[in-house]
Amino acid sequence: MTSKNIVIVGGNAGGGLMAGRLSKMLPKDQVNITVLDKLGRVEFQPSFTYVALGNRTEEQVSKDFTYMGRENVRPVKAEVTKVDAANRTVYTNNGQFKYDILVLSPGVQLNDSKFKGYEDTYHFWDMASALKLRNAISKFKKGKIVISVASPIYKCPPVPWEFSMMLHEYFKNKGLRDNVEITVAHPMGRQFEMFGSNIADPLGDWMSEMKINGHYKFLPVYADPVKHELVGQNNESIKYDLAIVSPIQTAPDFVTSNDDLKSKVGWADANYNNFRNSKYDDIYSIGDVISPTLGMGMAGAFTHFEADTVATFIANDIIGSYLTLPFNPVAMCAMEGGSYGWVAYCDFGKKLKDPAYAFNDCTLMGRGRIYKMLHSVYEKYYYATILRGRV
Repeated sequence: MTSKNIVIVGGNAGGGLMAGRLSKMLPKDQVNITVLDKLGRVEFQPSFTYVALGNRTEEQVSKDFTYMGRENVRPVKAEVTKVDAANRTVYTNNGQFKYDILVLSPGVQLNDSKFKGYEDTYHFWDMASALKLRNAISKFKKGKIVISVASPIYKCPPVPWEFSMMLHEYFKNKGLRDNVEITVAHPMGRQFEMFGSNIADPLGDWMSEMKINGHYKFLPVYADPVKHELVGQNNESIKYDLAIVSPIQTAPDFVTSNDDLKSKVGWADANYNNFRNSKYDDIYSIGDVISPTLGMGMAGAFTHFEADTVATFIANDIIGSYLTLPFNPVAMCAMEGGSYGWVAYCDFGKKLKDPAYAFNDCTLMGRGRIYKMLHSVYEKYYYATILRGRV
């Protein structure tokens, strides 16, 4: 039997897990799995906030992805420039790769320079930026910190509020909290609005306890480095001494420039049932790159479940008979809350089936110090799963 070539674009939460699942599920003599990643790193991105505050080092949350290599898995550092779906070829800056099955999990493209005045702002959405922010925070003693987003679509929707509570604890422990004003400026109508009132109400109380300000229905258009102001769509402005603004995030260029790959909203095309491309059934897409297409927030938990589902469909494609796994739209999200952690339980099932559904199917499972442990547990599980305990 001729071996099938599976090419996976992205070696992190989606692609890394996919490679591990498939290498176990499929006979080694039937598949050759190639994982392409532009950075050549396996990074636990939820811990970039910890890097920014000095609680993690770069080495702790960014690993050489060659460790995922095994008998039938070949990791290759390469940035994708084009996909020729008709001829089943992926073009990169490190050669061309033919495939029988293609899985796209490239994550998002960060476009810092598309936000005017970005040079005067900071963020933690990639490693280099998190390290730069860490340096700025370590020197900050007094003034106004504003956390905002340059676009309503960004990775990890709750993270602006999560990081505000982490900053509260950071400066409180340094004895500087009374000197630092913390504000979350966001386009939503109130804190955690995307989670519904079951989460938004108690989180609002916690933010009040911590004296964290909320400035809502505000989307910054640019940063004024002279006046140190974030200026919104209606010319409303917010003063800052330190501005933390998520960069504008889009699908990678090789997706947005390709009508075979992109959906009507400009992100990767995929359906909710099996995450196949609508034009080519040999192409699957998972992770952040399809979340806007499906009307979901960008979250690692859902990427993992998508990988589980797609792996079974690929196994069925190759073996010819494999019990496929339906996508699980229910997830728990463990987050930081300063001196405490907290966990939300959310069911996106109705929202995925009906985009007009007014989402509020989230429940607060608890708040306490024990929940802070869940982040570290998840971090260890992440690397154990992708790299199989090799680091």
